[in-house]
Amino acid sequence: MSLRAAGQTFSCLMASIRPLALRANGFFDGFPRMRTSRAASECARPGCIGMSDLSAAGQGVSMGKRYLVSFHLLVVLVLAGLWATARAAPVVPVKAAGRLTLAKEFHLASAALGDERTILVSVPDGYDTSKARYPVIYLLDGMQNIRHAAGTRDVLVRSGDMPPVILVGLKSVDRTLDMTPSRMTGNPQSGDAAKLLAHLRDEVIPFVEKHYRTNGYRVLAGHSLGGLFCAYAWMKAPKLFDAEIVMSPALWWNHEEMAKEVGPFLETHPKLKTSLYFGIGAEDGQGMRQELRRFVDTVKEARPSNVRVGYREFDGEGHMSAPLRIFYRGVKFIFADLRLPQGIIDHFSTGAFLAHEHMIQDKYGAAARQAQEIYVPLGLQLMQQGRYEAAIAVLRRNAEAYADNRYPRNNAWLASAYEKAGRTSEALAEYRRAYRLAVETGYGEAENYRRKIIELGGRVD
Repeated sequence: MSLRAAGQTFSCLMASIRPLALRANGFFDGFPRMRTSRAASECARPGCIGMSDLSAAGQGVSMGKRYLVSFHLLVVLVLAGLWATARAAPVVPVKAAGRLTLAKEFHLASAALGDERTILVSVPDGYDTSKARYPVIYLLDGMQNIRHAAGTRDVLVRSGDMPPVILVGLKSVDRTLDMTPSRMTGNPQSGDAAKLLAHLRDEVIPFVEKHYRTNGYRVLAGHSLGGLFCAYAWMKAPKLFDAEIVMSPALWWNHEEMAKEVGPFLETHPKLKTSLYFGIGAEDGQGMRQELRRFVDTVKEARPSNVRVGYREFDGEGHMSAPLRIFYRGVKFIFADLRLPQGIIDHFSTGAFLAHEHMIQDKYGAAARQAQEIYVPLGLQLMQQGRYEAAIAVLRRNAEAYADNRYPRNNAWLASAYEKAGRTSEALAEYRRAYRLAVETGYGEAENYRRKIIELGGRVD
């Protein structure tokens, strides 16, 4: 038993015996107080204490003292027992085994900004053991946003709702100066967004693309003044980023100048292709929400054919709590084309399926994949329809894309499709893979796979 556990046990015991202590402390309350120097005749009056009463009172006092002594002795014995138990508990050896590293920090001497700037770079799981190239998400206010962004990435990559990406966080120095697009009257420390954009375009992006395996697909994400900067960067450098996640943007800046500029901008860029996701907390200021709606409405009214626009207000979120949910939904919106179109599912052809897989890998890198909730049900449905070769194409892609899961059923499903298609040698190879994984991971179906191998005339090594 640990000392903490001993303490908890003692607290429980004390709670149970506390009533005994209270009874002991209140033992004398029922006795009247003795009066001093009374005549014998007075003592005969009703209410006067006689010698017999004093004797009874003395016995009560003696009993009370014995009661308290017993209680205190019990407490001492309990404490001694718990201390001995705690000291006798076995000590489990523990040693530090290292740290989980979220990101690497770099310091760039910025000619654009005239000072030194810090960036954080976080690579996805599997980066060091692969040769794949990855999209990059650039995060303004990187010190506060990279943590929740990394959590979102890890969850959605596992589920197949986004491809593995590199995260690059830019540490803020003077947000009002760096992120605002124009000088505001009365605020001389504002209006240097052009310099920050040059820093991104000419210094940060070249550094990242030189030292990391990137595939050229870039996303910019910013919150509040960072969201304002996103709108500015989109209109001033429309080809620099392929998508943006604009979180609770401060579009009120200088009388909503960004909303006034976006209409003319879209008129002069009719072939612009991008994805924009806008989000804000429903508990953010009414002015913030109204100004964002006006900006989004202006974009939608222009009806740009190749600009995808998403917008949502998040119930229960304020200005500072909203970014986590906005970023999560924004990422799913931007990478929604990972999912196989419903038309291909309804009218399946192997050629269309493989063309889609090649498209997402060309766009988002070789590690891009769909969710297993697409691959597996579709493959099993094709098997039920007797379209075994089509099922093989889907389930083989699933097994390859999720090999890092080490889940035996991925190979067993593919083996079953091969078996039904009469491709016995390939079925045996996949059942063997499923068997080995089941043994190595402790998965409970190893015996089933062993029997299938023997049934198909194979041997279990």
